[in-house]
Amino acid sequence: MDSSLPKPRAPDPDDPISPDALVLTAAFEDPLDERRPWLERDDLVDALEIPGAETPVYVTDAGTAVTTTGIGKSDAATTVTAILASPGVNLESTYIVSCGIAGSSPETTALGSVAIADAVVDWDRKHRWDHRSDAAGTNSVSKAPTEEHPIDERPIDLFAYRPRDYVHRLEEVVVDCALEAARDVDLREDADARDYQRSYPNAPDSGPTIERGATVCGDEFWHGPRYVREVKWLCEQYGVAPYVTTQMEDAATATALERFGLRKRYLSVRAVSNYDRAAPGQSVAESFDGNPASLALGIENAAHVGGAVVDELVATDPLEIGTSDEFVD
Repeated sequence: MDSSLPKPRAPDPDDPISPDALVLTAAFEDPLDERRPWLERDDLVDALEIPGAETPVYVTDAGTAVTTTGIGKSDAATTVTAILASPGVNLESTYIVSCGIAGSSPETTALGSVAIADAVVDWDRKHRWDHRSDAAGTNSVSKAPTEEHPIDERPIDLFAYRPRDYVHRLEEVVVDCALEAARDVDLREDADARDYQRSYPNAPDSGPTIERGATVCGDEFWHGPRYVREVKWLCEQYGVAPYVTTQMEDAATATALERFGLRKRYLSVRAVSNYDRAAPGQSVAESFDGNPASLALGIENAAHVGGAVVDELVATDPLEIGTSDEFVD
């Protein structure tokens, strides 16, 4: 453990912490250290070791709690549920913000752009079919959907036994508040990230922007145009197309918060660190590994915008849940 961080203690049910905001990052190890900017933003005054959580929950003197969930939906659901169920944490007056990096389409936005999600789609809740199996039961390989045959050869379909659509539509007043704060932020740019962006002919010839739209969450590391078409189709079925970002935790986080009656307080703030397909002349493996400059830019801009969003939520309290500028632990 970093010796500069407060030594974690056991939560105290008789004296729970009551943060104004809980910030959830996915990872904390280089080169994916999404947590570091948050721990450096304000002075740290406390740390709780919560059973079931991925890492300690650190508390700042500004009243913000910060932790990592781990990468993927099972880690995120477990960590968030552990915090929600801990008697040493009181989230009665707390906004919850997932903040980190994400993928995106090169046709959608520039690298380093930051998206405030208004919907979170669960990519894993679907059927995957081989529609080209013959009547005798001899299976052949399904083809990817095409412009000419977008449905007949589509290997996915909506989950038939779903009690509801697997999309979380986030609270509009909270999303609007976050966007207002985000649009006042001066996003950082990076020349190397911009050069990498130019290798995609359909990418915008501009620097990072603030976006609003759906984020797609899945445990599967999908990459390439075939899967892009499938993701687009799923978002269209749920009425939230086009998707803006893709990541691996937020559907699980939203579900856990929904079970505890706190999903209205939830936001997803994600910065684009990579694109979901290869550039011309680039292998899928090279594309998937991404670009170090755009990764660093995404982490920086996510925290930069996320900080402004948290400050605005606490200051204006759009849901009137009782946040304040004065933190009392």
